[in-house]
Amino acid sequence: MTTKRFHLDRTETSPQIDLDLDNGVMEFVGRSLPHNSEQFYSRVYRWLEEYLEAPREETTVNMRLDYLDTSSSKHLYNIFQKLDAVNERGQHVLVNWHFETGDEEMAETGKDYESLFRLDFKFVEVQDLF
Repeated sequence: MTTKRFHLDRTETSPQIDLDLDNGVMEFVGRSLPHNSEQFYSRVYRWLEEYLEAPREETTVNMRLDYLDTSSSKHLYNIFQKLDAVNERGQHVLVNWHFETGDEEMAETGKDYESLFRLDFKFVEVQDLF
């Protein structure tokens, strides 16, 4: 593994991303509508591909997003799809999907992902995401 930890700072259009190999934790915080989503998420894919070669027994994904554009939704789908393969091998993947009180759209987005994959989704309603 070339990078055990990966960090991107949050901006107005892209989420903070923290990926931690040692603890099997992935965190996405903020809003996701980067100008070039392919380029932005390609760094996450590279780290994830390496992580998936020897994933932890339990992987935790913490989602604290208040907005996703369409292309970001596609990238999250791809990430969850890759993690679904880990889950199928018997290793546990937990997705903590945080959403702000009253934000039914983001709660529903999480439910949509839950219906597509066999990942363990936990929905966490909070006053403030970040």
